[in-house]
Amino acid sequence: MKIEEYGKENESIIVMLHGANFVHCYGRQYVLADRYRIIVPHIMGFGEEAGRTFETETCVKELADYIKELGKRVLLVGFSLGAQLAFKLVSEHEELFYAAVIVSPWLDKDNSDIGKIMQMNEKQFYSFKKKWLCNIIGMMNGLPSKQRKEFVEHMQNVKLETIRNSVDNGISFSSVPSFANVSVPIIALAGGKEQREVTDSVKKMSEMNPHCKYEIWEKAAHNIPPLFAKRFNEVICGIAES
Repeated sequence: MKIEEYGKENESIIVMLHGANFVHCYGRQYVLADRYRIIVPHIMGFGEEAGRTFETETCVKELADYIKELGKRVLLVGFSLGAQLAFKLVSEHEELFYAAVIVSPWLDKDNSDIGKIMQMNEKQFYSFKKKWLCNIIGMMNGLPSKQRKEFVEHMQNVKLETIRNSVDNGISFSSVPSFANVSVPIIALAGGKEQREVTDSVKKMSEMNPHCKYEIWEKAAHNIPPLFAKRFNEVICGIAES
């Protein structure tokens, strides 16, 4: 599993799980490496792991095994697909984490939603194969220049099966009921301009678990880490130091 690290000399560890396709969605959080050791695993099927095909259970096991080897509890941050993986990880391996920030998860699902999102993501997949268009998409998603170039190259190797598996990943409230018993602090965030299923997901997380607080950022869409970086970084630092 490819790992990127920033601020390796720091003691406090934050593991950041990226969204589907966008390994560097946290490009504007790397500045936190002046205080924290930032670890960004390339999720299987994406980035420099694009030669593999995403599979949920294998991915979760790999991430849990890696974090366990770090030898201390970490702060877990997840966005989009990474948020769904974070939800499952913190529910099934709570002992590895001292807190979590879960951003824009999609957990409130039904089959019609999955079919609709699948069509959207398959269409986007073919757009990513056009390098010029992929670069524009990266720019629109707030990626810094260096990371945007890597994103364009990574996306040429992502497989359609990975996209399908990441959408229909089997992670939902019904499949992970143990979230209700998690006792570490959790902050769940969503943008007010996101799909209702996402905003409903963070609200339901808070309803299920008294240790989870949620916020809806009214001006945000599915873009909190790159386009609302200052406020998001403050949330991360706040929970890391609480």
